[in-house]
Parts: sequence; C-alpha cells; structure tokens
Amino acid sequence: MCQIPLTLPLAPSYKEDDFIIGSANERAMKWLSLWPDWPLPYRVLNIFGASGCGKTHISHVFEALSGARRLIELKDIKVIVDSADTHFVLDNFSLDADYDPEAVFHFFNHIASIDGTALLLSRQSAAKMDCALDDLRSRLRAVTCQEISAPDDVLLVQVLQNMFADRQCSVPDNAISYMITQMPRDFTAAYQLVAAIDMAALAAKKPITLGIVKQVMMPDNNALEFNFKHGK
Repeated sequence: MCQIPLTLPLAPSYKEDDFIIGSANERAMKWLSLWPDWPLPYRVLNIFGASGCGKTHISHVFEALSGARRLIELKDIKVIVDSADTHFVLDNFSLDADYDPEAVFHFFNHIASIDGTALLLSRQSAAKMDCALDDLRSRLRAVTCQEISAPDDVLLVQVLQNMFADRQCSVPDNAISYMITQMPRDFTAAYQLVAAIDMAALAAKKPITLGIVKQVMMPDNNALEFNFKHGK
C-alpha cells in the first residue's frame, strides 16, 4: 500500500462559532456561559476529560471571552502576583513538575484576593487529585468540576462534516458512517483522519469515496499516527 504522508496544513479553528455543542460538552459550555459568576469562594472552573475531547477549544473560547492569560506551568507565584492579570487558563493542569503544589496553593489565595477567575484544564478531576498539602487539597475540593465525555455518534458526525467542509470536501454519508464505527472517539483523531483522507483524495485526483476512506483507515497504514481499526 502507498503510504500517505500526514501533514496538517489547515490549522484547527478555535472560534466560538465553530464549536459544536452536543450531549458530551453542553454542560461544560453552560458553565462557560455563566462566567464570571462561577461559584465562590475561588471562582475556579475545572473542565476535565480525555485528550482530544475538546478542552482546548473551550479554553480558547474562554480566552476570547475573558482576556485570560494562559499558563502551561506554575512554579513561582511571583510571576502571577507581579502581573496585572486577573483571569487565567491553567492548561494541562496536574500536581507535578509543571505545577508546583505550593505555588498552586498561593494561586488560589491570589485569585480570591483579586476577585479573579481561572479555568483549569485536566484529564482527571481536580477534586480527585492526590495532594500532600491539606490546605491545597481543601481548595481543590471546592473547585467546580465538569467532565467532557467522549462524543456520541450525532456529535462526531457533525464534527467530521464540519472538518471536511472547512477543506471544501464533499463526502458521502456512507463514508462518514464507516468512519465513526472505526475511529477513536476523540476530536484529535478526527482532525488527523480528515486531513489524511483529504490528502489521499488529492493524491489520487479523485473525490472522496468510501473506498478511499477504507484505504486510509487500513491498520497497516503506518503513515498515520493512529491505528483506526476498531478505534485502537
């Protein structure tokens, strides 16, 4: 089989209008719509879920709404205290080398003192994270936590259709139906799969068909980052 090089020339859009709401994420978006009136005492929202579930898109919507500053680590609270920022995104949050527990403890206190807000993105619920600091543990338990679950068929179909439309691709319904029965249930996989199928059709100088989709999704296609057979 001819390998298909996986390059992604079309960057994903993180605009609010491009965010598709379904049963998996509607509660998370509802919490976002309530900003800045998130529950006290810290007004911190934790959106958690598996990689590729849509957390990043939601955080960009929040950034546009609030002007939040995005952090990928927090090791010294001084970088926060010495700034004029009042709203934050803590990306890929966990209590590890990137996020020092002592600094996170002071971050919660700082947020409360300046009447700020923060959005924590994580794979695990912040309320269930292991923490040796009792004071920080109590603060994490006070965080409002909302999970984004894996997309159902209806949402995944809509996402795939939009991704193909962004590439000006027409795709038959039977190809979409086949994709959702074989692929992983996450948007990162969907994005990479759509890109690979688009490139395969361009290379063949043919419109996208079920045959092209099946060829791209064959388990022996080592050019892909995912083995799409049965969602593995």
